[in-house]
Formats: sequence, structure tokens, C-alpha cells
Amino acid sequence: MSITASRKNHLNAIILAGGHSTRMGKDKALLEVEGKPLLQRSCECAQAVTSQVSIVTPWPERYQNVVPSQCHLIQETPLPDEIPPHGPLVGLYQGMQQVKTAWVLALACDLAKMTVTELEFWCQQLDEVTADQVALVAKSPEGWEPLCGFYHQNCIALFERYLAQGKRSFQGFLNQHSVKELSVRDRATLFNCNTPEDLSQL
Repeated sequence: MSITASRKNHLNAIILAGGHSTRMGKDKALLEVEGKPLLQRSCECAQAVTSQVSIVTPWPERYQNVVPSQCHLIQETPLPDEIPPHGPLVGLYQGMQQVKTAWVLALACDLAKMTVTELEFWCQQLDEVTADQVALVAKSPEGWEPLCGFYHQNCIALFERYLAQGKRSFQGFLNQHSVKELSVRDRATLFNCNTPEDLSQL
């Protein structure tokens, strides 16, 4: 079942492309799978289920010719007295400040096996989230998958307080708030392309 037009119109996506790709040795977002950069693939999947896709990155000029023209690049800015990278929670916090929809779909830029069908399945679960739950996020045996899920606008204030305490751990944040676990039908879609060995699997 496809996502409804009403749901799509009331949902925006944020894709994070702020990592330094240390384990890969080169920019993961620009790696091509089946002739298409990973960041472009993530954008196109997100476009199918949301009304607007934003990419949060310290290097918008690096990706402006890669992302679809309708996507919006958001400049990630350094935190005071800190040396980047700050981690994905900071990027999502900065991105969500520029998004107006009640819920935001958050994705990593390197989900090489993500599909529109899986994202449609995820979106349908938003109707099951209770008023006290601030996020709907996938989980693996290792813990939460922070960049495979949804965050309510209430998270902006929660992120702000958490960061003000000097905390940066996404796992820590999700563990201390009411979060609903996202059901994942195709576990392969959670695959992150982090190393040359990961890339060779594709």
C-alpha cells in the first residue's frame, strides 16, 4: 500500500551527510552504486514519501550537483568551542529547526539498500505513535538505528537541552525518552556502507 497524498504532504525528510567517512577512506555520500551516488539514492527514496527533502551537511557546495534539484541543502554550522564533527544528533537538531512539519523522517546518506516500499511501510506506522512518544526509530541487536526513523518537532527542545549538557550520544538520547520501536520488514534496508568491505558487498 502506497503512502497517501495527505501523509506525504505533512511529512518532511532530513538526510545527514556530515560524516568524515574515515573508515571508508573517501566520501561515502559520493560513492556510486549501480551508477548513482549514495546520497542521490537516499534523496530519491525520501522524495517518494515526503513533500520536502533537506540535506544537512557542512559541505553544501560539494553535493549541490549530486542531489535532485528539488532538495534543499542546509549548512551544518560548528558548535561554539568545538571541533567538528559533532555527530549526527547535532546535524538533525540543526536541520529540524528549519522544518515545519510535525514529524520528520531522518535518514543517513549511505543506506545503499533502502527502498521506497520499505519507507512506505515505515510511514504507515506513524498513526500508531502515542502522544507521549517523541520518536519512532528502528532498532538492531546493537541498539537504536537513529538515522532510520521519525522524530517529532517536540524533539527540538529536547535536543537543545541534551546538547546544552554537553551530551552528543544519540543512543543516550533515545534511551532516556519515550520512543516507539519502528517495525522493519526488510532488515537489509538498514545496511550502512561504512567500509570498503561493505562497498564490495554491493
